[in-house]
Amino acid sequence: MTRRLRWITITLAALAAAALRTAPAVAQDEGFVIIVNSANPVTSLSRQQVADIFMKKTAQWAHGGDVHPVDQPAVATVRDAFSRSVHGKPASAVASWWGQQMFSGRAVPPPQRPTDRAVVTFVREDALAIGYVTTGTPVQDVKSVLITP
Repeated sequence: MTRRLRWITITLAALAAAALRTAPAVAQDEGFVIIVNSANPVTSLSRQQVADIFMKKTAQWAHGGDVHPVDQPAVATVRDAFSRSVHGKPASAVASWWGQQMFSGRAVPPPQRPTDRAVVTFVREDALAIGYVTTGTPVQDVKSVLITP
């Protein structure tokens, strides 16, 4: 009996370790889903890559072409979930930072769309676009991207 229990314990530990190594952190569990155009070859991005794209620190896709991020309004629940997860701050803080950037003439924020549906339409119509929508939003004709640590 002890030998069998030890075998089960070792097997479960090995499976758990493998799952931790291979399972990416997905934003779907955090209330939002990152989406890109169906033609975009990207399937996963790190949290830092997503942050850099939406703060316009990254302007080009690795496969070529300008990145076109699209945001939701700062008061949207999904934007707050996205901002807290990706930027580590509430949406209001990120919006304030963008206000300072615009006032000083340094940069302009990504365009905003008022709803999940409008973000899906924007991404579907722009091969270089990236956006985020509330988990469970129908995302036909675009694809979800996994966020890795």
